[in-house]
Amino acid sequence: MASSSMSPRWNYDVFLSFRGEDTREGFTNYLYDALCRRGINTFLDDQLPKGQGISAELSEKIEESRISIVVFSENYASSGWCLDELVKILECKETKGHMVRPIFYRVDPSELRKQTGKTGDYLARHEVRFGKDSERVMKWRKSLEDLANLAGWHFSKGVESKLIQTIVEEVSSKLNRPILNVATHPVGIDDTLDGIHPILGIGLDDVRMIGFYGIGGIGKSTVAKAIYNLHADDFDGSSFLANVKEVSRQHGLVEVQETLLFEILGDSNIKVGNADRGISLISRRLCYKKVLIVIDDVDRLDQLRKLVGDKSWFGPGSRIIITTRDKHLLEAHGVEQFQEVQKLNFIDSSKLFCWNAFKSPNPPEEFKDLACCLLDYAKGLPLALIVLGSFLCGRNVREWESAIARLKSVPNREYNEILKISYDGLDDLEKAIFLDIACFFNGADQDYVMKVFDACNFFPDIGIRVLLDKSLISIELNKLSMHDLLREMGREIVRKESPNNPGERSRLWYSEDIIDVLTENLGTNKVEAIKLVLAGTEEVYLNAKAFKRMRRLRVLIIHNAYVSGDFNYLSNNLRWIDWEGYPLPSLPANFHPKKLVGLFMPHSYIKDLGQGYKIFKNLKHMSFESSRFLTEIPEFSALPNLESLILDHCTSLLEVHDSIGLLDRLVTLNLEYCLNLRKLPTNLKFKSLQTLLLTRCRRLETFPNNLENMESLKELRLSKTAIKELPSSIGNLVGLELLCISGCKKLRGLPSEIYKLLHLKHLLLRDCIELGEFLDNTEDKWQAQETSDCINVSTSYMESGKHLVSILHEIRSFPSGTSLDGKSLPEFPFLQSLNLRNCNLTEVNFLMSMSCISTLEELQLSRNNFVKLPSWISKLASLRKLELDFCRQLREVPILPSSIERVTATDCESLEIFSQLSNMANTHTKDLPHVKSIELTNCQRLAENLGKTVANTLLNQVMIFQNGSSIKPRMVSSIFKCLSFYMLS
Repeated sequence: MASSSMSPRWNYDVFLSFRGEDTREGFTNYLYDALCRRGINTFLDDQLPKGQGISAELSEKIEESRISIVVFSENYASSGWCLDELVKILECKETKGHMVRPIFYRVDPSELRKQTGKTGDYLARHEVRFGKDSERVMKWRKSLEDLANLAGWHFSKGVESKLIQTIVEEVSSKLNRPILNVATHPVGIDDTLDGIHPILGIGLDDVRMIGFYGIGGIGKSTVAKAIYNLHADDFDGSSFLANVKEVSRQHGLVEVQETLLFEILGDSNIKVGNADRGISLISRRLCYKKVLIVIDDVDRLDQLRKLVGDKSWFGPGSRIIITTRDKHLLEAHGVEQFQEVQKLNFIDSSKLFCWNAFKSPNPPEEFKDLACCLLDYAKGLPLALIVLGSFLCGRNVREWESAIARLKSVPNREYNEILKISYDGLDDLEKAIFLDIACFFNGADQDYVMKVFDACNFFPDIGIRVLLDKSLISIELNKLSMHDLLREMGREIVRKESPNNPGERSRLWYSEDIIDVLTENLGTNKVEAIKLVLAGTEEVYLNAKAFKRMRRLRVLIIHNAYVSGDFNYLSNNLRWIDWEGYPLPSLPANFHPKKLVGLFMPHSYIKDLGQGYKIFKNLKHMSFESSRFLTEIPEFSALPNLESLILDHCTSLLEVHDSIGLLDRLVTLNLEYCLNLRKLPTNLKFKSLQTLLLTRCRRLETFPNNLENMESLKELRLSKTAIKELPSSIGNLVGLELLCISGCKKLRGLPSEIYKLLHLKHLLLRDCIELGEFLDNTEDKWQAQETSDCINVSTSYMESGKHLVSILHEIRSFPSGTSLDGKSLPEFPFLQSLNLRNCNLTEVNFLMSMSCISTLEELQLSRNNFVKLPSWISKLASLRKLELDFCRQLREVPILPSSIERVTATDCESLEIFSQLSNMANTHTKDLPHVKSIELTNCQRLAENLGKTVANTLLNQVMIFQNGSSIKPRMVSSIFKCLSFYMLS
């Protein structure tokens, strides 16, 4: 039994095992190509020389692969090499959590299970050669039987590429599932899993709820993660819901229900609304799916009832794993199979402790007695062993003796006090970080928390590193995580500062305590930080002097609570304010926090900032997201350190003061969905700005004319604004990598200076319908001419025969570059994607003059009016995706580059010629080696022209239609009306 307890470092995604003479030139080769095209690193077992038995090198390749796919064909069992390979693969499945999927290629699995037919004949021959009692042959027989019982794929007849598509999609899905980080040193986990394997019953069709209970720190979550890593790939869907107790307390069970549905169904648009509707959605959407769900750390019965209320909610074969400290909770929910997680025995305790203390499984001679003494205090609790070992790592004998003396004074050897020895070894700033995480930031985004700690001058880079090294916290998926037992220890340290008066404590996180302190004016000078987060919106009325005595308050976080009252006594020592729904129209007049670094007031009632903000000279982060009453951003020159300004969805915002454009340290400016914004700063001279977002500022008609050289700006989004033109100074944004102007329906032209954006990778002009026709029919239109800084494609200009893009090419002042027409024009030399969907184009020859021959990967030309694509499109050597949907005038698709992976040409009703398809029909060759899909829905004329010949070719080239049906010659004329086809090899 494998634990999968550590996150393995695989060198290969897939190991392919097959009988070469059966499938090497056909199915296996196509499968290998399809996997590689999807970016799945695949090892083919014919890449090493074969001998009598598999080599150590091949064994190593199997161990280094996350998944093995065994293509079992009719002669597979004839090869001792293949059978030895199979034995090794199944061994890795048991010992390393290796995933194995068989493909029964024109073979019935029952032939392996019963060992009849050709498989039985080959095994009989092996017995003649090696002896009937040969251990090697017996292993082969057992492995074949085990393989037959594994879930896999079956192919007897039909279209092979349909199966290949299914395999590639499933493998890709399995590889995309993150492996949970279980334990750095997985001591004792394998034995635990071996003991619980029978109650899991993986592979049986019944639905089981299985519970694990035990004291905090015993390893319940560790066991659950190991089970999840080992078996998640055996199910249709899986979800690991961590820290349900804490998450539901902070955010409510509705959010946990949404997470469960998203992780299994992959639909981020599912919104539950309320817990009762969540119950209905879970039971209705998952009742036919075989799922693995882990509900980690529950402490209330309603959590189970609303997440996994009944076994009938889930499909046959599903497994629900529940961890809790409360055995009665499992009994009350009707969990029939549960088990207590036991402490480690002495040997495993010693190994785990020594790995953390000495980085080896055994202690040095001079530490043996001391280590034994410490093991006696830890009493087999894994968390205590890890924390104590990490604390003592690198310390000398005398320091060990001092630690033991300290432990002897612990009454009743309580675990909290044992763990506290590691906390006591921290310096003051490290203790402050530890307590803040314990009280406020367990499970929070690391980047956000680092900003808070930086605001408090806690020097978090080194402080967080120390806590990680001492195993007091961990980081997974960029979230800070602290074990429940450590969090409770930290909160107990704070509680003991004043057991009976919360207002005398340094940190307040419990909502009832906070409400008492704020409404009864119980706060004192000892309060440093408050985080009030309610599961359901509730009104809290402040005492007029609630904050008056909290002069040391540095962090104030309020979410999901409507707070009303008098805020005139907010501490001027505040470093960080995160107040959702701030209720007043302006900041308090006497609020002067000179040390404030972060001011977050989303969904606030702010109308204006008043004058007090000018004192915020240290402010780095400001957000008034979705503050729908805010009308203007005033003069900001008094905020020289501002790095991020978030104002999206401020629907009443009319203008932004000119001083914003002069903030040297501003990195992010977000004004998206400011629907009434009319005015930006006249001059933009940002030295540090990287992201400028203006999407859906639909009243914004002009973009600033004076753009100074901004090398740092990487992303500029102007989608669906009312902008009519871009300034010539756009060329000063020399570092720009993404420019999005999609949906700017009044945009009539682009300045020639746009070609100075030599680092541009993504140019998005979708739905810019006034850009006009891109005419380039004759060579003389490409000759250099003098032109104005900004070209306006007006009606009179179009009548003169000139055209926007032809003039854009008339610029001489750039370094040399290479274009498709051989000219020295460095036009977008690094461009990767170009979106010109619905831009009213009648020609696309302007592309010929661009310098992105080797870089362009995606070209979107849908809903335009051109008749044909030029032949030079074949020179776009990196082009992977070409979109031509609803190009109703398009008649011909020329030869495409061999790099192409996906073509869509839906509803191209005039399309008559697709050169590659015709060539394939005539030559019976595979012209598009990397293509994955071609969509030709409703291309009736093309269907008629291709006729029966191409239908046969589609079959021979291993192509399938979207619904997986095979193609009959008589069906061809109707196929293109409603289906797409896929090429997988």
